Amino acid sequence: MVTSIRRIYRFTAGKWEELADTIALETRLSIHLDGELLQTIYFLPSDPELLVLGYLFHAGLIESGDEVESFAFDPDQNRAWVKRRAPEAKAANPAPPGAGTPAISPATVRQLADALAGNRLFRQTGAVHCGLLARQDAVLFSTEDTGRLNVLDKLTGFLLRERLAPGELILAFSGRLTAQVVNRVARMGIPVVVSPAAPTSEGLGIAAAQGITLVGFARGERFNVYTYPERLGVS
Repeated sequence: MVTSIRRIYRFTAGKWEELADTIALETRLSIHLDGELLQTIYFLPSDPELLVLGYLFHAGLIESGDEVESFAFDPDQNRAWVKRRAPEAKAANPAPPGAGTPAISPATVRQLADALAGNRLFRQTGAVHCGLLARQDAVLFSTEDTGRLNVLDKLTGFLLRERLAPGELILAFSGRLTAQVVNRVARMGIPVVVSPAAPTSEGLGIAAAQGITLVGFARGERFNVYTYPERLGVS
């Protein structure tokens, strides 16, 4: 369960009404790594294994899902335990995507933006960020969380668990394309990110340096391409 019902009072056009509202759940998650408490974070209680895998990857504590020997989760206490395998030579980070594949059409941008806008939990609560991974217009995985970086960590966890080739994928994300967000996309090795929101100057700088196509303000029939427009056929 990721929502609860709460009685609220709503003021509209000079009148009060009492009604039930749907609220997104947010709870603590304590992450234990190799027997030691690593960090306690807040999250929407869904996909804890994917969240933890992605969190460890972006913290530089693992480079692939193969480095995890075991994962356990206690839903009553919201505690996760991860045990890593014996240290081996770490694989290199994914290479920067470069300006090649995948090509993406305006129709695909719209479909992915529409998929974000139609997220059921966001429409119910207005309290979550959402994201998805797609191969062209085929959505492979979608998720949501109360924390924007948690969404990216869950997407990363899915990428690691399924051993997907990141250079073939497109990431769509509901939030602003800030430096923190684009850095995570770059570390994942994904070459295209689509958002209905705006980029920041630092986000754009990272995308330009890492070969990532940033598509912002993707809403309805309109979107802006800020970097590497050739992936959309713009010469």
